[in-house]
Amino acid sequence: MMKKLLIMETMLLLLFGFSGQSMAGIHIGVNIPLPPVFVFSAPPELVVIAGTYVYYCPGVDVDIFFYGGNWYRPYGGYWYRSVSYDGPWAYIASPPSVLVSLPPNYRVITRGYRRIPYAELHRNWQAWQRDRYWEHHNWGRTEPGRMEDQTQHGLAPSFRERGHSGSAGPVHEGGGVHGGTVHGGGGHETHGRR
Repeated sequence: MMKKLLIMETMLLLLFGFSGQSMAGIHIGVNIPLPPVFVFSAPPELVVIAGTYVYYCPGVDVDIFFYGGNWYRPYGGYWYRSVSYDGPWAYIASPPSVLVSLPPNYRVITRGYRRIPYAELHRNWQAWQRDRYWEHHNWGRTEPGRMEDQTQHGLAPSFRERGHSGSAGPVHEGGGVHGGTVHGGGGHETHGRR
């Protein structure tokens, strides 16, 4: 009798223990929204954010960053990573700390900085980071009083969102990422870590 009771208790513990864990895994996955799909009309141009070796796409009205060989995107209070600028995006629990500590006005403070074509970044980002390239090249700033022709490498890419209701709004000046929250730079999206 004691043996049967012990076996039943063990089975109940295993059943309810695993069931609770399974439900917790399902619950977490259901609450994490996927970012809307968007399509670039051409590979993006990027701008380096001074002091970080983080690059962003100034030609789109959502926050998309390149850092350390991966692409990152905050959306709906969560962070996502991809190996490509156009996804697919996978949820990540902890983005690199440099991303969540970007200045909130990163779009404004980098106005007039050199736009880097995607192919050039793809070829050189590792050497640039390893050799601290941007520290020796004024972080891509143009000479005072002279704006670089932003179209010398072609027009900045546009994008179209699919599968998302509502229209994308304009980029808000002063938008950026700070302390895990994106402030205003993403059109209709609200970002930040939970």
